[in-house]
Amino acid sequence: MLAYREPVDNWTRGRVALLGDAAHFMLQYMAQGAAMAMEDAVCLGWCADQTDGDFHAAFQKYQKTRLVRATRVQVSANHLVGMIFHVPDGLEREVRNDIYRGRPAERYYDALEWIFSAPEYVRNFAKGRPSAPARRQSRPKM
Repeated sequence: MLAYREPVDNWTRGRVALLGDAAHFMLQYMAQGAAMAMEDAVCLGWCADQTDGDFHAAFQKYQKTRLVRATRVQVSANHLVGMIFHVPDGLEREVRNDIYRGRPAERYYDALEWIFSAPEYVRNFAKGRPSAPARRQSRPKM
């Protein structure tokens, strides 16, 4: 059974921070649950770097940085259920159909550009970080 959970405004307490569905449960209608969890992880790493490993500060920065974007995706996925995909017969469906009648496909893509554009902390995550040491290619002797 599908269930919508209202967004929450606090994902951290002390030395604990929630990520992914624990922080912002997503309905499947935008197919963004895993993407939001990955963005959370990258953002938390970025915040830990920005705060020199002060995890209390990193968790607060992570929450402040991610809260609006992840909640926007969560709320948008929920709205797709009632406003687009599962509209009952009658006037509501006629209004929905009229909104989308005659639109070229590009207009749909333009409306979703925000979700497929990586936030700055994702785009810049690896910049200025030392690269990982090269791994040895030799196999262990048996």
